[in-house]
Amino acid sequence: MRDNRELADLLQELKERSGRSYTALASRTGLSRSSVHRYCQGLTVPASFGTVERIARVCGAGQEELDRLYGAWARAEAQAREAEKATAADGVEGTAQVDAQGEGREEPRPPYGTTWFARAMPPDRRRTLLIAVIIAVALVSTVTFDRRPEPGGPGGTGGGATVNGGTADRSSGQRLDGPYWALAPEPLDREFFGVTMNTDTGLMPGFDVGGVRFWESETRWAQVEPERGKFDWEILERSVRGAERKRLPVVFVFGGTPGWAAPGGPKTPYPDDSRAAPPDDLADWDRFVKAVATRYRSRIGAYELWDSVGAASHYDGKMSTLVEMVRRADLVIERADPDAKVACPSFGKLWEPEGRALLEEFVRSGGYEYCDAAALKLHPRRADGPPEDIIELAVKVEDVFRDHNVAHRVWNTGPGAEIDDGARLSDRRANDYAVRFYLVGLYLRKSNVDRMYFYSWGSRGVPLIVQPVGGAPTEAGRRIGRLHGWLADRRVASCGKGRGVGLPDGVFECVFRRGQDGEGPWSAVRWTQRGRADGRLGKGAYLLRRMDGGSERVRPGERVEYGETPVLVEYRA
Repeated sequence: MRDNRELADLLQELKERSGRSYTALASRTGLSRSSVHRYCQGLTVPASFGTVERIARVCGAGQEELDRLYGAWARAEAQAREAEKATAADGVEGTAQVDAQGEGREEPRPPYGTTWFARAMPPDRRRTLLIAVIIAVALVSTVTFDRRPEPGGPGGTGGGATVNGGTADRSSGQRLDGPYWALAPEPLDREFFGVTMNTDTGLMPGFDVGGVRFWESETRWAQVEPERGKFDWEILERSVRGAERKRLPVVFVFGGTPGWAAPGGPKTPYPDDSRAAPPDDLADWDRFVKAVATRYRSRIGAYELWDSVGAASHYDGKMSTLVEMVRRADLVIERADPDAKVACPSFGKLWEPEGRALLEEFVRSGGYEYCDAAALKLHPRRADGPPEDIIELAVKVEDVFRDHNVAHRVWNTGPGAEIDDGARLSDRRANDYAVRFYLVGLYLRKSNVDRMYFYSWGSRGVPLIVQPVGGAPTEAGRRIGRLHGWLADRRVASCGKGRGVGLPDGVFECVFRRGQDGEGPWSAVRWTQRGRADGRLGKGAYLLRRMDGGSERVRPGERVEYGETPVLVEYRA
């Protein structure tokens, strides 16, 4: 392991010289804090030198240091791979050619073969390829390639242009065939399937989810610390224990300044005398964050540092003050519980230019240097709107981060209390929208969407009810659990839409693979935003699963109908 240690020592030396914390490095490189920590401690070797270079450049490394790092990485990578038997395969299994000029054509196989070139090549050829790729990227670095989803056409959300059934680049009219994104198959983080809790009972969802977020759970700062230095842990403790019994990871949301800490601040909508203003003395904030993070060390896995920024009813202070609160909280949490993740404040009102302007101010002020994730309220334009609206909003928000060269994992915390505008969904739409909320999150995975928190569990005052407190799950809730079960042992590989992936116009698709290495049988979840479309199943199709729990045997070439209710099609390897 000497070569592995050499690389780790060089990275750790650069980190210490830069004076940046693991969190700050993670923020500037787009990696997770735990990944940066593992690389600097020699616990694992980055899969590509590009990752090493990103860390090094943020730390201020010069060209000579980069050369040393490349040598150390190459030796460590070769050592890590020497146990593998390198195959001599010169090619990869090609992608099936598909004529998608009309609906009802046979669909293609996934957008790659089952043998990955990086695994099939010997280390020396991989390094040669890496150099060639770097040169190629340099040659085309002046070209902008925009692969955003085009929501137009049947089943879409707008008027995106298409050329002969393929997606067209807006600037050139170039046809783009293929998925919206495709990556090496990777397992879904269990916490991707999250819900925001709306109860103080400690009860947990009666259907399968991957994590819980405590906000509408009577655990605001004003309730936990009603007087300076006097804590009431009863509700929070009951909630944490409830999650522990179900083995559900917890995100605790800070917010709701006590009246005693900001007596002149405007009150929140909650009946606990909490204020939307930051505390007059930030030392009160430091002490509260420390008290929570210390008490719940290793029991609460992540902390979100405020809710609904953008709504004056929740935060009515200066952005510079919020950035300072985030900086201080990150430092306190890192000392109290180094393994806990930190999510920056959840920004809302993002459909409105004013809301995005506040987000941009926070980005520009450097707030994301101190967080592992960006909590954002990505939701449909209307309370009863289709989940696919989120795609349009995510593009708008991604532009804000891109304009300031900031990349971050995104935790979608859904809407807030403003969703209770009297809108209600029919049973059919509620059932469909509930599962499509999470599927849209998968579709946006290339935009760094890492978790989806449905708003909210336990409430009766929202358009889409998944389970009332003390009652049984609705069919919508049961279908969320069923989707989670479908995907639990699968690795997500790609998502796309329509003719670009050999499907009828308006049909969304996310592709998954089974197996430890993602090379086993594959499957695809397919749905439309509205209406129906039919197509023929491709080679290897043998089973179609429905959201109501039913399934039926199918055959290659068989015509199937896709609609607003997602289905899962299974294929043999």
